[in-house]
Amino acid sequence: MAVTIADLIARREEFKNKRKELYEMETSVGTIIVKQPSLKMIDEILKMEDGRQGDIDLIYESVVEPSLKDKDLQQAYGCVVPSDIVLMIFKAGEIGPIASAIMKCAGFGKSIKYKVHEEIKN
Repeated sequence: MAVTIADLIARREEFKNKRKELYEMETSVGTIIVKQPSLKMIDEILKMEDGRQGDIDLIYESVVEPSLKDKDLQQAYGCVVPSDIVLMIFKAGEIGPIASAIMKCAGFGKSIKYKVHEEIKN
């Protein structure tokens, strides 16, 4: 049975709260906590010609604990560009998988079931 307008209205708060969910990820530095990227952030990343830099920016913007935007952290590692912290603390081979996992938190890469809808004609 198809979802109705009433169903969507009734679940408005549920959907709103899902966008605020946080996710734990195990990495070489330990457990990090990430948020779902915004649609605007995803759009910017997908438009980038350098996919590697897109992954770095996605991680930089999505990790909330520990805050990669902390100025003391960036200074301690000698970051020239703030997002350089991603390259300095994570292993090179895990940057892609972390970015991919963040995208999955936002629903990308998940399969959706579908079938042909046939109208019944009288």
